[in-house]
Formats: sequence, C-alpha cells, structure tokens
Amino acid sequence: MRLKLFIVFIGLLLITGVIPLYAAVPGHIELKDGTLLKGKIFGMNNGILRVSSSSSLRNPIPLRWQEVTGLATDEPVTLVLDTGVTHEGRLQLVEPGSIQVITDNNTAPIVLELNSVKAIKDSKEEPTANEDPDEIILKNGTRVLGTITFMDEKKLRMKTTYADKLIIKWDKVDQIYSHEPLSVEVVEKDGDPDGDGFFKTYKINSNSLQDNESFSLDRVEGINLPDYRYKGGLDIGGNRTKGNSEATAFNASTNGKFWTDRHRAFLFGRYALASADGENEAKNARGGLRYDYRFTKRFFATADEFLEYDKFQGLDIRSSTTVGLGYQVFDMDSHHLSGTIGPGYVYQKFKEEGTTRTATFSWSVLWDYEVITDRLRIFHRQKGYRDLGGDGSTAVRLTAEQGARLELIGDLYFKLAFDYRYNSDPEPGKKKSDRTLIWALGYTFGN
Repeated sequence: MRLKLFIVFIGLLLITGVIPLYAAVPGHIELKDGTLLKGKIFGMNNGILRVSSSSSLRNPIPLRWQEVTGLATDEPVTLVLDTGVTHEGRLQLVEPGSIQVITDNNTAPIVLELNSVKAIKDSKEEPTANEDPDEIILKNGTRVLGTITFMDEKKLRMKTTYADKLIIKWDKVDQIYSHEPLSVEVVEKDGDPDGDGFFKTYKINSNSLQDNESFSLDRVEGINLPDYRYKGGLDIGGNRTKGNSEATAFNASTNGKFWTDRHRAFLFGRYALASADGENEAKNARGGLRYDYRFTKRFFATADEFLEYDKFQGLDIRSSTTVGLGYQVFDMDSHHLSGTIGPGYVYQKFKEEGTTRTATFSWSVLWDYEVITDRLRIFHRQKGYRDLGGDGSTAVRLTAEQGARLELIGDLYFKLAFDYRYNSDPEPGKKKSDRTLIWALGYTFGN
C-alpha cells in the first residue's frame, strides 16, 4: 500500500512540475541589460536559449542568444560551434561576450566568443525537436511559442500545443525567431512600378525577422508560400426515406482552384441521382473549367468551358464555350468576389429535338465569404446565358448554387446548399426550373 502511495505521489510531482520532466543543467546567465538569471539550462539552438527558474521548471523560458553576455554551468555541456567543431565541459564566466570551457583538470580552459556558438546540448541527453519551438514576439510584449506554418494576406499562421491553428495579424508582430529557416517573400523597395497591383518581390531564407535599418516587416508579402498554389474540396451526400414510399438521393461534387500571381484556373463538377419506389426521378451532371489571365489585380481575361447533362430534361449534352472580361472586387482567402461577361457558343443535343447551335451572351459570379475564421463560410456561384437567336433559340439559362460550409475536425466539413437551375425554353412537357436542397460531408485539400 505504501509503495502504491509513493508511486502516486511521484506521479503527481511529475505532472505538476515539481520534478522536471526535462533534462537540464544548473547554471546562471548574464544578459545585456545586467539581469542575472539562476536556474536550469535546457540548451540552445537556432538562436534560442531555453532556461527556467524555480517557478517555471516545467515550461522553459526562451531567451534570444544575442541578448546573452555570459553563461556558466555546474555540469558539463556540449558546445557546437558555427564551424562544426564541438567542445564538452563546464562553462565559466569571463569577460562579457565570451565563455570559458573547462574540459578537465589537466587541460587549459578554452575561451570562445559567444557569437561563435551555434548550439548548446546537455552532454547526457539529446534534446527533442519539440523542445525548440519557434517564437513570435508581439508588439505588446507577448511571446507565442509554436511552429510557424505560413504567412499570407497579412496573417501569420502557427501550430501550438494549445491550438492546432493559431492566426496572428501581421501588424501585431514585432519579431520572429524560427527553429527552421523560413522562406520569406519580400517586396522590393520600388514596390509597384507598373501600377498594376502586382508588387515585385524577392525571396530570402532566414531564421529571424525584425525591423532594422535595412529591413522592414511591412515589406514581407509571404512566408513559406509555394510558387504554385492550389486548394479545393470533395464532398458526398444523400438521404434515404422509408414509409409510404421509398426514396433515395445521392450527390457528389468537387471544386478546385490553382493559381500564381497572374494565372489561375477553376475546376468544378457535380453529379446528382434520385429515385422513388425504385424509379429514377433525377439524374444529372455538370462540370467545367475556367482559366483567367490577370492584367492587373482587378481586371482579367477569361475563357470558360461548361458541360451539362440531364436525363429527365431530355438533354444528352450541352457545351457552352465562352470568352470574356472579368473584374475582381475582393481577392482574399477570407473574401472572394468576382464577375465575368462575354460572348460564347452553345452546342446542345436533345433526345427528341436533335441538335442546336447558337451564339450566346454569358455572365458569371463567384462569391465566397468567411463569416467565422476557419469555421464558417457562405458562398454563391452563378452562371448565366442568353442565346442570341441561332437555330431560333433565345433561351435564358441560369445555374446557381448558394449555401454554407461549416468546418468540422481537421480537413473535414459539412455543406448545406440550395441548387437552382432555370431554362426559359425547355423541351415540350418539361418544367422550366429544378430545385435541389443539398447536404454533404466533405474533405478539403490544398498547399
């Protein structure tokens, strides 16, 4: 019984931090401002020295190595120099900016410059990767530890032990220190000489970022962004009803966006099937591909191919090929709004009325708005056509999907949408409009 109580007592001490869970070396540190810290030294890597006092044994405090002027340890540590050479021994204080390594009693001490030290390790145990977090220092003095993933649209994203996704507004950031080198996209000093909204940039690799005489955080356009970007989703849904009648429904859809600064492409597709009492009531599909070339941040040229099939409208295939001009109102991940107009050509093949060919006028609207960051989005996607009289067709056709998307766990989401299709000149005996309420579970992907 006493043994069990002792084990429980030791476990509580470990959990509460009275007994540290980390390998550490006793010592003390002198800083540039004259501060003298005594406690445990957990090591140094990528310019971050991890130490703790008696009140913070379980959570080491990160200190910037450049702020350290002196260091001493009661036990041996391993020093790794920027040349790759290693030294093992106890550290003693000497003049500010240097340290003295005591290797053994028979060897003269080695004096090293602090700025030549690349890493400090406990000689008895190797530190794990998660002991060297990235550090963000905010303008209000707050320190945030975690792993930097990327920065885009003036939002820095991190992963921490308490939040899978943490978003920090870029204008709140004062300094950055990273465990791994960051790929930083920086705006050139002449900015936007062409006046088209596209800033000229260059890339640097760095473990730290802060304002100085030759660099400003305001000029950072992105961090860890790939040259070619993509994102999209795939969702599947349906329902089944039993009772006086049996009904089933199935729908699947996908969408994707691929882009660089001036080029972007949209890909989408949707399939729906419904039956009641064993008889098909709906079977249709549509999909398309659109390419945009951006003259400026606002104006772009577009080309679009839109394909449709609907068994119960008697439509074997409809191909709508259009070109045109577009205008970008908002172009952020949190808010996208664009519209296009232009001429086109429509080819249709019906089961009963044969084929038709006609010129058309087209328009489209894409709108996506993030209501709650990384949680809830609402959207509207619309494509419309007005035939111009070829083969006698002056039909107006409209396809629109609008709804909401709720992010669940990880990359999973739930979608609820209302799909509306209208044709002012359907085949005889067919209705002009179709309405569908859609729910689905989906998966997002991207880089």
